[in-house]
Amino acid sequence: MALTQSLKFITLFSFFVLNFSLGFSQTVQGTVLDSKGKPLNAKILFIASNQNDIVSEYCLALNGKFFYNLKKNYTNGLILRVTATGYSDFETIITSTNKEETLVYNITLINEKIELLDEVIVKSKTKPFLIKKDTTVFRVDTYKDGTERKVEDLLKNIPGIEVNETTGAIKYRGKLIETVTLEGDNLFEYNYTIGTKNINIDLVDEIEAIENYSKNKLLKGIENSDKVALNLKLKKNITDLTGSMDLGLGDKPDAKDTPINTSVNLLAINSSLKSFAIGSYNTIGNNLSPFNYYGNEVSIEQIREDNLYAQRVIPELSLPRVTNNNLSNINHQFFGNFNGIFDLNKKLKARVNLFYVNDRINSNQFSQSAIEIVDERFTIFDAAIFTKSPIQYRGDLELKLNSSKSSLLEYNISFRDEIIKTDRTISSNQANNFSSFLDSENVFVNQNLEFTKRISPEKALQFNLNYVTNDLGQNFNIEPSIFNNPEFDEDVQNTDTKKHNLSFKTLLLGKHKNSNYSLIFGGTHNTENFSSALLSQNNFQTVTNGSNLNNLEYTFNEIFTQGSYTWRLGKFIISPEYIFRILNQSLQLLQDNTSLKSSDFIFEPSLRIIYKIDQSSDINFTSRIYQGTNSIQNFYTNGILLDNRTLRNNIPDLKLNKSQNYSLTYQKNDLFNQLELSLGTNYVKQRGAFFTNTEIDELSTTITDFFLPERNENLNFFFDASKLLPWIDTTIKVSSNYSIANFQNILNNSELRNNKSNFFINSIFFKTAFNSPINFQNKTTHSYQENRSENLFTNQSIENEFKLVFKPKKELVVSFNYNYIVPNLDAYSNNFSFLESTITYKPKDKNWQMSINGVNLLNEKVFEQINTTDNSTNIQRVDLLNRYILLNFNYSF
Repeated sequence: MALTQSLKFITLFSFFVLNFSLGFSQTVQGTVLDSKGKPLNAKILFIASNQNDIVSEYCLALNGKFFYNLKKNYTNGLILRVTATGYSDFETIITSTNKEETLVYNITLINEKIELLDEVIVKSKTKPFLIKKDTTVFRVDTYKDGTERKVEDLLKNIPGIEVNETTGAIKYRGKLIETVTLEGDNLFEYNYTIGTKNINIDLVDEIEAIENYSKNKLLKGIENSDKVALNLKLKKNITDLTGSMDLGLGDKPDAKDTPINTSVNLLAINSSLKSFAIGSYNTIGNNLSPFNYYGNEVSIEQIREDNLYAQRVIPELSLPRVTNNNLSNINHQFFGNFNGIFDLNKKLKARVNLFYVNDRINSNQFSQSAIEIVDERFTIFDAAIFTKSPIQYRGDLELKLNSSKSSLLEYNISFRDEIIKTDRTISSNQANNFSSFLDSENVFVNQNLEFTKRISPEKALQFNLNYVTNDLGQNFNIEPSIFNNPEFDEDVQNTDTKKHNLSFKTLLLGKHKNSNYSLIFGGTHNTENFSSALLSQNNFQTVTNGSNLNNLEYTFNEIFTQGSYTWRLGKFIISPEYIFRILNQSLQLLQDNTSLKSSDFIFEPSLRIIYKIDQSSDINFTSRIYQGTNSIQNFYTNGILLDNRTLRNNIPDLKLNKSQNYSLTYQKNDLFNQLELSLGTNYVKQRGAFFTNTEIDELSTTITDFFLPERNENLNFFFDASKLLPWIDTTIKVSSNYSIANFQNILNNSELRNNKSNFFINSIFFKTAFNSPINFQNKTTHSYQENRSENLFTNQSIENEFKLVFKPKKELVVSFNYNYIVPNLDAYSNNFSFLESTITYKPKDKNWQMSINGVNLLNEKVFEQINTTDNSTNIQRVDLLNRYILLNFNYSF
């Protein structure tokens, strides 16, 4: 109860402080024109009459208009001064102090004739950012607190930018960024985390946030782009070849492996080459690659290419993320990478990306479920020791040929070969202990050919041809046989998927005055072959279980047309769009000579309306109707063995799932006043989906998926606010998210059950920027989930992250990080504390630094989560990296 009251107090206090900071005493607005009536860009300065010409507040007039809310009451009078380059200053005295009165000034500036210009020396504090049309420039040095080493560390300090702690994905003003370029060149493509995680921040002078970004420069100004990209501007003294070397060795008293963290990176830039390379090896849970082999999170590239991949049927090992250091990732990772852009001649440019990853992830896990179904009560558990060894070889090549100033031919090919081997030893409540081995190999080739022609300043034509092949095989061996047949030593589950995808499209883009339009015509041919067999064998014979054979072929053919038009009408932007598709699907179940076919004519409209309130805020409404197909994972009919207790099958169906999506959002991003505000709601209604019938007993679980034309709904509300409070030099952030979901499920052949889930998550964060040796930050997050089916059950957790930074002098930085986690407040004794400390020494004007890093200093051995459902109480436990001390030396050249 005390904890709940404390949380309410913190939330109410944060909203009070935020609302107090947003208060103002009076509104001033107007226009600034020259003597001919032309709008001017000017500075609007507010100077208290008793402050001797010191500017108290200011704003900008852009395109001749300004609007500003004064932050204070000026009882002694206020001077309004308007300045613009090349014009005489305008000045007047504001005498009114009536809060309810809006003061309007229509100002005309007179051209200033300069006959003699005296020498003027101006000294001022460097502004942290600069706005140039659709680009915001952030100056790196003004956002440092002394603990940053890589670009990603600094991005977390910049207002408007969010970094996903797990994947490294970046959002700017709520939008996922398209890429991170280096001096304007797209060196990393979608795998930009290579740059943000590994480039030293000391090399970077400015970070540009580019809105309305167009990857293809020929489409700039024509394409109706709402994409965002970041660009890294290097310092002017960067030579042709720069780099850094890290060597970290440590002590881990309670473990066999020595903590190691080593890396070398090189950055080379000259007139014909721009490249970045890295080689690293670590055993402390770091993942410097863009590939995630320890969790379920997907990268930006995987999201964009999702429909091209063959789907894994047998799941791989997955670990929960524990603290920002990810203590659950007990790894031995080597990562090598080279990225280069070569100017082969004036018209031809090549980009090369090479990757190599070799890792070994060890994990001890324990899972237990106390299950209650009708009158049955039983407990199942598995204690497993994992070793997962992924290896990936990958090469990407891009060629760009500018045959003329108005045409561009691009060819891209990506080749990826991935092998994952997973050993597992299992002790369970079943009659036997098991050992298993999963071998997965995935070969993926993606080729894309694209030609762009700028027909005129207002039109462009583009042709695109894409061909993808994906061959994915999985072999799963487990012994002894789970079918308790004494004649056989082991079971073998084989699966093989071959996918081919060929698509083309022709795109016409145009611009008319303040409007943009696009028209697309294209088509897709997709073929996917899937086969599987479950075998039982011993040293003398192999027997195929005929009821567990699958052999199917799925084809997907469509022709589509898509069109959009964007009107800019005053403060409104209206963008309707349509997609019309003719879709044919065919599913051949070769193992039993049956087939399914479907043909659909699909119309998918969408609408987006944006109302620009002012230069920093808008209201956004979107609506979309979508109809989607299902994956091969829902089409095989006979059982596939997933682990030591789970068998899965389907009742296939080619019906489409239909969804409607509506959202309404208000956003404000006022960099001048360090205010970010976002609030809104989103509603999704889906009709038609695959449902799961789960049959559970003490020894096995059988899952059957089948299609039902039932309706699921999800309603979401969110609120995010961030404000710099200059009077206490502190930034405060408040975030709330509340969602309501209505869905159905089936358990042990029950009737279709209605479920309702409410999820509420709140966090409050503050960070100080005192002009003193000590600063600190804190983030408290509370989550609450309530599910209602036949019974009511709840899950709630709390996590607090505290960081203290002590800088006794410029060369020395000491930081402490303390995380306190209660995964389930209903079992309060189940809580975890994690302490980390770093001491960094960097001599002035030297190119080396040393640090000592202590991780998991309180030596938590395991992390445990408890959650309840309407039929079970579940415990998940995972081993963690033991306490270690790491001495690190960094040398830059």
